Amino acid sequence: MAEKYIIGVDGSEHSRAALDWGLARATRTGAHVELLHVADDSFLSESVAFLSEAQQAAEQMLMAEKEYARSTGFSGEISGTAVVGHPIVEVEELSKNADLVVLGAHTGGKFAGSLFGTRAVKIAAVSHCPVAVIPAETVGEPKPAVVVGVDGSEAAKKAIAFAAEEASSRGVPMIAVYAWMPPLTPGLEYLWSEELVESQRASAEEAIAIGTAGLAGRYPDLVIERRIVQAPPVAALLQVAEDADTIVVGSRGRGGLSRLLLGSVSHGVLQALPRNTIVTRA
Repeated sequence: MAEKYIIGVDGSEHSRAALDWGLARATRTGAHVELLHVADDSFLSESVAFLSEAQQAAEQMLMAEKEYARSTGFSGEISGTAVVGHPIVEVEELSKNADLVVLGAHTGGKFAGSLFGTRAVKIAAVSHCPVAVIPAETVGEPKPAVVVGVDGSEAAKKAIAFAAEEASSRGVPMIAVYAWMPPLTPGLEYLWSEELVESQRASAEEAIAIGTAGLAGRYPDLVIERRIVQAPPVAALLQVAEDADTIVVGSRGRGGLSRLLLGSVSHGVLQALPRNTIVTRA
């Protein structure tokens, strides 16, 4: 059965960047594409007339984006949904029967658009499937590669599995990153000898070896680069991502109120958003 991608559209250059990325990926994977435009009813009058006009406007926007999609040369299966409602609620519901949600956003952490951009982080937190957040522009000339963090957590394991599949299917390297920092105890820094630092580095090497174990057998042609970076996790991922075009991070995937929150690492990467970033589900 073909995969299904939900791509949020609102006519902005930011959503167009996401649409282009999603269509290109769907062409490669043979996925069915469903475009979604949500007319945010948060500030709309509840009168029937206003809601009717909003629905008509949403349908017109959707039609324009479907025409744009076809104008790019995309020949795969494509459908669309136009609704009046709350973007987070609508995307969460549709994500239950999807394999990937694709959204657009500003670079530099300033999310754009009244429909999807401002809520990309929250949508990534509540989605039932992975979410790709695509910046309108990228800095520098990234090379084809997929970066993923390794820390031993369940969220990281799911992110590594997704990153390996992504990199293998594209025929590009996967760069596994382990970030570490020596414990900082104010006034006691002198206790950290070179031997202790080397011990920490050895532990880091062991952790990254365990985190990527088994991938070579599953993906024999996948090139895996392992990098141990002495820096906080977000800084380490962003540093290594200068040599890649995609970052994969994991979400907490917990229930209750915490499901509305991403982990500090995934949140931090999305706030910077230097590259195409995919948030997986734990």
